Order: sequence, then C-alpha cells, then structure tokens
Amino acid sequence: MSGLLSNAISGLRVSQNAMRVTGHNISNANTEGYSRQRTDNITRPEQKLGSAGYVGSGAQTESITRIVDQFVVGQLRTDTTNFHALEKYKSNLEKIDKLFADESTGLSGGLKQFFAAVQNGADNPSSSPARQLIVTEAESLSNRMNTLYDRLVSIEDNNRQEMNSIAEQANGLARNIAELNKAIVDKTVPGTGNQPNDLLDRRDQKLKELSELVGISVVNQGNGSVNVFMGQGQAIVVGTDSNRFNITNRGEVIIGQDTRSYNVTEQLNGGQLGALVDFNSGILKTAKNELGRISLALASTFNDQQLRGLDLDGDYGQRLFNDINSEELIAQRVVSGANAAPDDRQLSLRIDDVNQLTTSDYRFQILDNSNNYVITRQSDNEVVQQGLITGGYPQTLEFDGLSLTLEGGSFQGGDSFTLKPTTDAARYIETTLSRPEDLAFAFPIRTGSDSGNEGGGLISQGEVLSKVDANGEVLPAFSQEGQLSPPLIVRFTSETTYEILDNSNPADPQPLEPPIREQIFIPGQENALFPTDPGETRITGEGARLGLPEGRNPQVIAAGGPAQANGYPVEQMRFQSVDPETGATSTQTVVSRPNGSAAALADQLSRVPGVSANAFTSATITDMSFEDFSSPVQITVNGEALVEYQSGAIAPNVPDAQAEPVAFQEYLAERINSNENLQTLGFRAQSGANPITGELELNMVASSGADMDIRLQADNATQNEFSVNDSTDNPYVRLTGQGAGNESTVTVGGRVDLTLADGVTMDTAPSNSQLFGDSDASDFAQSSYLGYQATIKGQPKAGDNFTIDFNSDATNDNRNALAMAALETANIMGEGQLGLSDAYGQLVEQVGTESASARTNTEAARSLVEQTQATRDSISGVNLDEEAANLIKFEQAYNANSRVISVARDMFDTLLNSI
Repeated sequence: MSGLLSNAISGLRVSQNAMRVTGHNISNANTEGYSRQRTDNITRPEQKLGSAGYVGSGAQTESITRIVDQFVVGQLRTDTTNFHALEKYKSNLEKIDKLFADESTGLSGGLKQFFAAVQNGADNPSSSPARQLIVTEAESLSNRMNTLYDRLVSIEDNNRQEMNSIAEQANGLARNIAELNKAIVDKTVPGTGNQPNDLLDRRDQKLKELSELVGISVVNQGNGSVNVFMGQGQAIVVGTDSNRFNITNRGEVIIGQDTRSYNVTEQLNGGQLGALVDFNSGILKTAKNELGRISLALASTFNDQQLRGLDLDGDYGQRLFNDINSEELIAQRVVSGANAAPDDRQLSLRIDDVNQLTTSDYRFQILDNSNNYVITRQSDNEVVQQGLITGGYPQTLEFDGLSLTLEGGSFQGGDSFTLKPTTDAARYIETTLSRPEDLAFAFPIRTGSDSGNEGGGLISQGEVLSKVDANGEVLPAFSQEGQLSPPLIVRFTSETTYEILDNSNPADPQPLEPPIREQIFIPGQENALFPTDPGETRITGEGARLGLPEGRNPQVIAAGGPAQANGYPVEQMRFQSVDPETGATSTQTVVSRPNGSAAALADQLSRVPGVSANAFTSATITDMSFEDFSSPVQITVNGEALVEYQSGAIAPNVPDAQAEPVAFQEYLAERINSNENLQTLGFRAQSGANPITGELELNMVASSGADMDIRLQADNATQNEFSVNDSTDNPYVRLTGQGAGNESTVTVGGRVDLTLADGVTMDTAPSNSQLFGDSDASDFAQSSYLGYQATIKGQPKAGDNFTIDFNSDATNDNRNALAMAALETANIMGEGQLGLSDAYGQLVEQVGTESASARTNTEAARSLVEQTQATRDSISGVNLDEEAANLIKFEQAYNANSRVISVARDMFDTLLNSI
C-alpha cells in the first residue's frame, strides 16, 4: 500500500512540474526571445517484489529543457547582422542619392547655369552685364560645391555620433552578456548539465541584439558560459569579462580595456556599426573625393584658361577661383600618422595635373629600420612610387599627377602619412575674381599675313597654351605686360620649308635663341609651328667642326674625282630618358660615323625614342670673279653641272659672269632650283646680296642635311675664282681655276638640330662636342616651349611671311572665352576620358545604382531574417493551442494520480477499520 501511495505522489509531482512548465510557457508566450520549455521525465528505480520480480516505483522529473536548435539560433544572428547592416547602409545611401540627384541641390544644375553664362559672355565679349552674370554664377557654383561638401561632412559627423551611440549600446550588451555568463555558470548544476533556461534565453536575446550592432561569432565554453568574438578573433566577451568599444574622432573603431586596445575598423563585418564604417570609408569617401576632384578640375582648368587670356583692360588674366596649390592647401593635404617624436616632419602635396588625378587617398610610408619609402594608392592597394629617402631636402616624389615634397624634418623608419589630394577640395573652392572687367576673354597673341604673300597659305588665329613653363615660371613671351617678347615672323624659305625669326625689328629679323630653322612644311595639312610639351628642349648643332670650319682648305683634283671629306669626327651621344609612368631610367648611346653627313647622323638620332633630329646644310657662293668667261668654265654642285654648254662652248643663254654678274647669279640659282637631282636632296638657291657689304651672294640650302660638294673648273687661277662660306662666321674658302681637266673643290658639311621630349637628356663624349658644342654648358639644351601655338595650312610660296604679335586691341576678341565655354564638354579628367559633367554624372549614377541595389538587398535580407525567425519560432516559440492541450493532458494525469492516492487512502481506512 505504501508503494501505491508513493507512486501516486511521484505522479502528482511529475504532473505538477509539467503543469508549472506549461503555465510558464503560456505566461511567456509573448516574451521576446523566450524559448519553449518542457519537462523530461524518467521512471524511478524499481523495487524487488519477492520472487515475483520487480515492481515500478513511479516517476520523477529529470530536467526542464529549452526547445532550441542552436544552428537556427546562430543563423538568426547572422541574418540579423546582415539585415541591419544593409538597412543602415541603405538609409545613408538614400540621403546622398537624393542630395546629388536633385537638380536644386546637386551640382549638375550649377554647372549648366555657369557654362551657359560663359557661353553668353563669349557671344558678347564686350557686354558688362554678360560678364557680371559669369562672376555671379561662378560664386553660386563654388557656394554650391561648398554646401554639398558641408552636407557630406554633416552626414559623416552624424554617422560618427551614431557610431558612438551604437558603441555604447554594444558595451552595455557586452556587460550584460558577461553578467549573464556568471549567473548561468553559478546556477548550472554540476554533473547534470541542467542550466537556468530563462537566463539562457535572456543571453541569447542579448546576443541577437548585439548582432544587430556588429557581426559576431559565439563559442560555447562547455561550462555554461560563451565567448563572443568579432572580425578576425578580437574578443568582445570572454567568460565574465567584456571589452569596450570606443570611436575616435577619425571614425576609427577601437576595442579593448585600458592600455590593451586594438583598432578593429578594418575587421568589422556587418551590423549597424560595420555598415556605418563601410559607408563612411566607402561611398561617402568616394563622393567627397569625386566632388573634390571635380572642383579641382574646374578651378584648375578655368584658372589656367583665365591666365592665358587678356581682360577688358588689356592686362593678362587673373584666377577666377582660388589657387588650388596655395601654401595653405598643399600642407593640409598631408595627415601625419602616429609617428615617433619629434613631430617636426614638413610635407606638402601639389596637384600637378588634374587629368591624371584619381579619387583615391594614398599612404606614404617609410619602412621600418630603413630609408626606403613606399607610396600606396589605397583604392586598389597598388604601389605607385617607391625609392629611397635621400636625406637632402626638399625631395619631391611624383605620381598620379601629384607631387609630394618632403620639405624637411626628422624622417625615419616607421613614419606613416595619409595623403588626401581631393577629400576636402570642395570645401575650399571659392570665387576670388569680382570685377567683370577682369574676365580674360581675349588671347594675348594675334596672327597676320603679309599683304605681299603670293601663295595660298593661311595662318590660324593662334592660341595660348600656358603662360608658365614646366617649373611654374612665367615664360619670356609673357614676361612683359602689353607686348609679346619677342614678336615673331614666319618666313617661308621655300614652298616646303620655313624659319621663324625674332621680329622685334621688322627691317632686320633675327634668329631666335634657340633658333627655329629649316622646318619642314607639308602643303595641304595643318602644320603646327611650335611645341606643345612644356618640358621639351632643343639642342642647336653649333660645334667647331661643322660647316666649313677654319683649316679646311680647297683641294685640286682631276675633274670628276671623289669629293672632299667633311672631316666630321666619331663621337658618342648618350641619351637618358625617364619613363613618366614608372620613373625608370634608360640609356641609349649613338656613335657618329667618321666623315658622316648630317643627314645620316639625323637619321641615327631620330631612331632614339623621344628624340627628333632636323638636318640641313647651308652655303654661300660670293665674290665671283670671271675675267675669262669661256671654256672650260664650269661650276658643279653635288655632281650637277650648272653652266650649260652647246657644241663644246658655253650656251648662248648663259649670262656672261663678268659682264652680267647679277644675271649670271640668278641663272645659277634657277639651275639649282630646277635640277631634279638636287631637289631630291632638298636643295634650294636664292640670288641676293649681303645686306651689310652689298656683295652679291648665291645662298644655297640643302634641307636634307646632305654635304654640299662645290667645285670650280676654269683657267687662270688669278682671273676666274669665287669664295664659298657656310653662312656662318667661319672663314671663307677661295676656289680658283686650275685649268681644263682639274677642279678646285671644297665640301661644306651640314648641321643637326635636336628636339628632346620631356624627360630626355643628352650628353656627349667628348663633352666638348665638335658636332653639338659643349654638352656641359648650362645652356646646351634650351627650352623650346613658347607657351602658344599657331598653325599654317594651304600652299604658301617662298618668300611669304606671317606674323605673330601682341593683341593690342582685345575688346571684341572672344577666342579665350570660347575656350572657356568649351571646358564644359572637354575631357579634362580621368586621363582624358571624362568631362566635368561626365564625372559628376558617373558619381550620381554610382550612388543611384548602389542605392537601388541596397534597397533590393535589404528587402531580400528582410525576407531572409523573417524566414529564419519563423523557423526559430516554429521550433522554440510557444503555441498556445498546443500548450492548452498539454495543460489538459497534464491535468488529467494529475487527477488520475490523485485518484490513486484516494484509493490508497480507502484501502488504508478499510485496513484500520478491520483491526
């Protein structure tokens, strides 16, 4: 009877426990994070009933467990992290998407209005209202850029404040989880694994809430506690200890305690905090940098165009916007890292070429325990420059259109700096020009054609490329207000060759320094007159052995014998070139041939990359004396006989050199100019007189650079002779008659002028070259860049002249204004691939595309987290219908056990009554 009563009591207890758990489930049906619980019952140990065997002793509750699928719980945390990251990212993207795409707040409308005003001003360059509108729209455009930048900074500041708030929430949750770890461990029954289910639910809920803020991984320690990690294993919670999140003023995320802290900005993965970091360092940074690049391109190109022009007062133009390379700005673009003391490093970052400018920041590092530096472009982690810190300051490093200058200081291994060329540029752009009269709509040069020109050549209006050289110094051409220094005249020496002279004295034009001579003209094409490379240099062939130098005497040889050697020596020309992309230096050596012609040397040199060689030969025949003008008189140039003969006598059409010296000289010129063989060598001749002495001269030029082999055959050395010179200050050589069958001959060598592209230099061995002069001299290679350009096309004739001079009446000149208006569509960014509107359009498109993608991804993530939550709820959630059914079931079991107790009591009463 006692066994029966004991069994019934155990059944009552089991049923009572089950009903309590069911009631607990029903009470927490709407508690967030609650997991349904159940009782796990087992039978009590059986008792031996004599020889009949064993009889049961009832039941007991072994454990009360949560119905949880840990894989689903972990997946829910992961999906929650992803969803909240995407939702936070989307909400921020929508802010700048609306900001940039809206015509009233974005930049596209401001650019259109500004350039519309510029075009209107170009259409009416003398109109003050049109000019004033440009100034007004420029101010509006710069203000709009400032405002856009401020809005982006405001979004960034708000995000940083929100990051601080999220960090505090995360810190609170981490503390709660650590405290729950302790409570759970304290209440876990050793040896049974039984744990406080409600505390476990609370901890899971805190972990889920933490996963909304930052991506985490959870590791069960087996004693009831869990460790929580983020990123690449940085601990948030370890047992009963928790670390703290801190946000720096730069938006960096630091985690740790006291002195042990770590920068985990790059390790964040998801959650609201990760989304804000990704947004700030991603699209927001890109937007600021792109906006800055556009503002730099606008200010730089428009300022450059302004500086090339003349304003309404006839003065050279001033900047419309502030200087992008002011002393203040170039220093602000460099941010120092946590470098060792002393804090005395001085660096500056200049914008050299906005066309090469990227939207990336850069990292400048000096490697630990060395003087080696590395510059890394952060957008693609590519090394763009590396080398050695020389220790001699200033030291300038060039890359991606930028110049980083180490001005001075204690640079040492381990130093690190962040270079921000574009980040804050839109903040500082402003309009500095206020007088509409200061808008430089005109070009300072004006071209013209001589009224006496006989050919059909046309010269362009001309344009200014730059007022400064490669070093930023004002070019000589624009060094004086109100004039072009010097004015120029383009003189055609033939239909296919021309020279450019200093026309300061129109009565006596002089060669330029360095000279521009014997240039090739191609009829029917646009022929540019001047170089466009600011770094281009020119080396003028003026060595001591060129032409007809002192000491070269005439030779007397049998008629038709070999030509005299020109005496040119063997020399080495060494060229060094720097690759503009890699900075690598290459060397190439050219060795001249003994007695080689200028034409052959020019061909050798022109094969060197970045080198252009122009050869020509000049000679003059003068002081002709023919007292016996009869056979065998003959003058030969490069094997071509000039004096015509008929039946062994001088032809009747040949003027008598003694009686008609002018006619005879003109006859020789015509014979040279009409000779096809000589034309092939580029020969041309002109009959004239020395402007100083009045002596008759036959000037000859071979534009090919071929040697000139000049010979005289005549009787009587004292009565038939003439002089030859090389059209320079070298001595004259006298050719005299040596009788029939003999020739007095001399060879005039040519010259080679070299043009070297930017980054190419040349030296010679020996240094005092007999072909090019002293290569050690400071003026050996001179800049050939004038800063302006003009072209000639058509069919000019020999003797045609074109002029280039200062534009003294610029009131109605709109050439520079048209160039300004053309900047709206000019590809001045992205290596010549983007215009201003294109670049901004790409930014708007990128933000819009990312925003649309974020919306789609957010909805997908929302659906996924809802599905995972539903899965979790289907496993762990409370079903009231099910719990009500369980309650009835457990109540019936309880009543049944109560009935057993009642039976046992009746039996006991009957037993007592029977005694």
